[in-house]
Amino acid sequence: MAKPNDPKLPVIQTGTRCRHLLSKGMYINHGLPPGEEAAGDGYFWCAHTQTMFGPDRGVCDLEECCDATRSCYEET
Repeated sequence: MAKPNDPKLPVIQTGTRCRHLLSKGMYINHGLPPGEEAAGDGYFWCAHTQTMFGPDRGVCDLEECCDATRSCYEET
């Protein structure tokens, strides 16, 4: 099993999304060629709150969590 600081672990590039935005699709689509997606139900949650709302009480989704002006936004 790889350790957290193991250089062999793949790095997932998420662009401008907040680093705490999560979705099921981020897990099941890992490793597919760029542009291909096997699935994704469109539901997102925040790693901080474990709900669909961020610490700033705003909705977590692909659009809102790319807004660097949100108080809880952290760059990847």
